Amino acid sequence: MQHAQTKEGHEKIDKEQSDCYEPLKKRKTVGTSLSQIYEDNTGLQATSDGLCSKKEAQDDSYFSAYADIGIHEDMLADTVRTNAYRLAILRCWEQIRGKVVVDVRAGTGILSLFCVQAGARKVYAIEASALAEETRKVVTANGMEGRIEVVCGRAEEVELPEKVDVIVSEWMGYSLLYESMLPSVIHIRDKWLKQGGLMLPSEATIYLAPIADVEVEDRLQFWEDIGTKYHVDMSALKPYAHRCVTRKVQVKPVEMEDILATPAKVVTFDLTTVSAEDLSNVQGAFSFSCYGWSQMQGFATWFDVLFPSPRPVLLSTSPYSEDTHWMQSVMSLDKPVQVTQDTRVSGVIKITPNSRNNRFLDMTLKYSIDDREEVERLYPMDDCR
Repeated sequence: MQHAQTKEGHEKIDKEQSDCYEPLKKRKTVGTSLSQIYEDNTGLQATSDGLCSKKEAQDDSYFSAYADIGIHEDMLADTVRTNAYRLAILRCWEQIRGKVVVDVRAGTGILSLFCVQAGARKVYAIEASALAEETRKVVTANGMEGRIEVVCGRAEEVELPEKVDVIVSEWMGYSLLYESMLPSVIHIRDKWLKQGGLMLPSEATIYLAPIADVEVEDRLQFWEDIGTKYHVDMSALKPYAHRCVTRKVQVKPVEMEDILATPAKVVTFDLTTVSAEDLSNVQGAFSFSCYGWSQMQGFATWFDVLFPSPRPVLLSTSPYSEDTHWMQSVMSLDKPVQVTQDTRVSGVIKITPNSRNNRFLDMTLKYSIDDREEVERLYPMDDCR
C-alpha cells in the first residue's frame, strides 16, 4: 500500500511539472504531429519523393495522425456528440430515405451507418487517412457494403459518380475552427450538393464569456509548494511558469459558476452559404456586464451547431451543457482584474488561420474593462497539448 501511494505521488508531481500542465482529459491530439513538421525558408518540405509544399506536408501529417485509433475512441466515447448526430440523422429520415448522402471526413464510418439506418439509398464515405481501409471492414461487418462506398482521398480531390442530396460531417474542432476542416465540407457542398440539398449540421455559432480561473493561480502556487517540500526555493520559476500557462489558448473544462457575465454570440455561420474566404478572417464584437464581485482571469470560447431536422437538434459545448471532448478554450489575462456588478467588458475577437500552419489558429483579443486602457493580445492555438 505504501508503495502504491508513493507511485501515485510521483505521478502527480510529474504531471504538475510538465511544461504546460494540461489536465489529463481525453481530447484530440492531431496538433502534436503537425507541430513537429520541419520548416525551412523555402516553404518546401523534403520527402522521400522529393519536394512538396509545406501545406501538403502539413496535410499529410494531419491525415496520418487521424489514422490513430485513440482519436476515434475519444470521439465515439463522447456520447453527447455521437447521440446528437444519430438523433439528428434519424429525425431527418424523410429527407434521407432513398437519397444519396456524402459523409465528409467519415472516420470510422459511424455517421454513414446512421444514414443507412435512416434509409439512405447510397452513402459515399470520404476518408483521407489510412483508416479508410478499416472503415471498409466496419461497413462489411454491418452488412452495408451495397449501400456505403468508402472513398479514400482528400475531399478536395475525390470524384463522385453523382450529385448528392445530403451532406453530413463532423468537422468541428476546438473553438469550432481549429484543424480547418470546414473548408473541405464547403468544397464538397459547392461541387457535389444538389440545389436545396440538406446539410447536417446547417448552422454553427461561437460564444465568448469572461471567466474566473483559479486553476492558473493554483498552478503557479505549485512552485511555492514544491520548494517547501524539498526545502529549496523554486519560486524564481513562477514568472516563467506564468508565461508558459498564459501565452496560448488552453483547452480545458470551464465550470458554469466561473462564467462572470451572460455569454455573447460573437459569430454565426450559415453552413449552406458560408464561403472558405469568410473563414480567413473571422471577427465578432462583444460587450458584457458582469454579474458581481470576482477576479476576472480570462475569456472562454465554445460553440454549438444546429441540425435542421423537423425537431431541430442542438449540439452544444457550453459550460452549461453536458461535457464533451471539445471542452472549452481559455485565453488568460496577463494579470487578474477585479470586477464588480455591472463592470463593463467590451471589445473584439478575431480568429484567423495561423500563418505557419493553416490547421492551427491565431486568436486575437482587443478589449477594455470599464475605463481601463484597451488591451490587445494574440493567443496562438497550436498543438493544444
